[in-house]
Amino acid sequence: MEDVRTVLVLDDSKTFLEDFDSLMSSTFVVLQAQTERDALEHLSRKKVDVMFLDLMLGDGQSGLDVLVRVKEILPDLPVIMLTAHADVETAVEAMRLGAFHYVSKSPKIEELKTLIDKSLAERTLKRDYQVLREEVQRVSGKIVGNGAAMQELLLSIHRVAMTDVTVLISGESGTGKELVAREIHMASKRHERAFVAVNCGSLVKDLVESELFGHVKGSFTGATQTKLGKFELADGGTIFLDEIGDLDNHAQVKLLRVLQEKEIDRVGGTTPIPVNVRVIAATNRDLFAMTQKSEFREDLFYRLNVFPISIPPLRQHKEDIPLLVEHFLRQYEVQLSRPKLRVSPMALEHLMEYSWPGNIRELENIIQRAILLSPTNIVEPEYLPKEIAEIRVPISESLSLPQLEREAKERASRLAILRALDQNEWDIREAARSLGIPEKTLYDKCSKLGIKLRKKA
Repeated sequence: MEDVRTVLVLDDSKTFLEDFDSLMSSTFVVLQAQTERDALEHLSRKKVDVMFLDLMLGDGQSGLDVLVRVKEILPDLPVIMLTAHADVETAVEAMRLGAFHYVSKSPKIEELKTLIDKSLAERTLKRDYQVLREEVQRVSGKIVGNGAAMQELLLSIHRVAMTDVTVLISGESGTGKELVAREIHMASKRHERAFVAVNCGSLVKDLVESELFGHVKGSFTGATQTKLGKFELADGGTIFLDEIGDLDNHAQVKLLRVLQEKEIDRVGGTTPIPVNVRVIAATNRDLFAMTQKSEFREDLFYRLNVFPISIPPLRQHKEDIPLLVEHFLRQYEVQLSRPKLRVSPMALEHLMEYSWPGNIRELENIIQRAILLSPTNIVEPEYLPKEIAEIRVPISESLSLPQLEREAKERASRLAILRALDQNEWDIREAARSLGIPEKTLYDKCSKLGIKLRKKA
C-alpha cells in the first residue's frame, strides 16, 4: 500500500485553512498552521512531504522570511508559495530563495496535485544526485569470471535480484562484495533509484546514528541544520552496509528496529519516518561465530541472513585470473592513455602461481603498478612485486619450443634497447649508434616491441 503524503499549509486565515483542508484531505494528510511557530512545531514532530506557505502573513510578516528559516532547517523540503495575482513578482523572488513554485490562493485540486507530484519528483532527483556526489564509486563493470565458482555466484545474484529480500554477502577483503551488491541493485526493480554504500567500519562511534538515520537541527553540538541519513537518501532504492560486523551493540539494536518496522528515528526527532529501502549487508567476518560469543546480536544476524551469498577467494578460482588481467588492462588503457597493453606469458604464469591473500583488489593494484613501472606496453615479471616475480614457475606446457625461443629473443632485444636508451638519456640517435643499428631500425623495433619513446631527460 502506497504511503499517504503529508501536506503542511501555513496561512493566517482560518477560513482559507478550512477550505484548503476540505479540498485536499481526501487525498493527503493535511496539517494546518496559522503561525510560523505552529508550522515549525509540525516540521519538528512529523514527516512533511510538501509545504504550502502564504506570501503575506498576519502582523506584516513576510512569507519570504519564513521560507528562509524553513530552508535552513529542511533544505530539501519542497515549498510552494500561496499568492494573490498581484504578488507574482514577489513569488518569483521566493523561487530564487528556494521555493519550488507558486500557486494562486484560489487553487484547483488538479493543479495542486500536479505541483505536489512534480515537487516530490524533483526532490527525489536531488537526493539521488546528492548520493552520486557523496559516494566515491569504483569503476563499475560486470563481474568477470567463467569458472564454476563465479557462475554459481552469478546464478545467486540472478535468483535474488528481482526480490526485495535482505541479502548478506560474506567474503574475504578484496573479493568484490560491493560489486556484487551493485550487481544485485542494477538487476532489481530498484535500479533507477539510489544505491547508497556505507562502510560501517569507518563510522565514528558517536555519529553512527546520525550518519545512518539523520538528525534534526540542534539535536547535539554541531548540528547546525537538519541532515538526512543514509537510509533516507536510499529511500526507494538500496542501502549497502559493508563490514556490518563492526557495528556496536547500540547501533545493532537501532538497525534491527529499522529492519522490523521499516521506519527510522532521526537523532533528536520525535516522529518515526517510514522508509522503503532494500538492505544488503556484507562482512569479512564469521557473524554466526560472533553471535555465539555475544559479539553480534543473534536476532539481527537472522534478520540479515535471509539470503546468504558467499564470494570465493581468488585462490579458489584462479582459472579466472587471465580474464581479470585482461579486464584490468583494458580499463587502464583508457585511464592511463596506454594503448595495446598486455602481460607477457611468463608474467601471467607468475600471477597464476601466487596465492592472492588480497584477492581481486590486490590483483588490480598489482596490474596498475606494473603498468606504471613498465617502460613498454608489455608487463614482464621484473615489474611485478618481488614476492610474485621470484616465484618459481614450471615451464608452461601451452607454449611450444619455437614460441619460448621467440619470447626469449624478444625479451633480450627489449632489455638491450631499454639499456641503450637509459644510458643515452633517451636520445634515439645516440642509442642507435651504441647498438650499431640505423636510427630508423631502432624506431621500428621500439614500435614492434611496445617500447614507448619519451623525450630525453
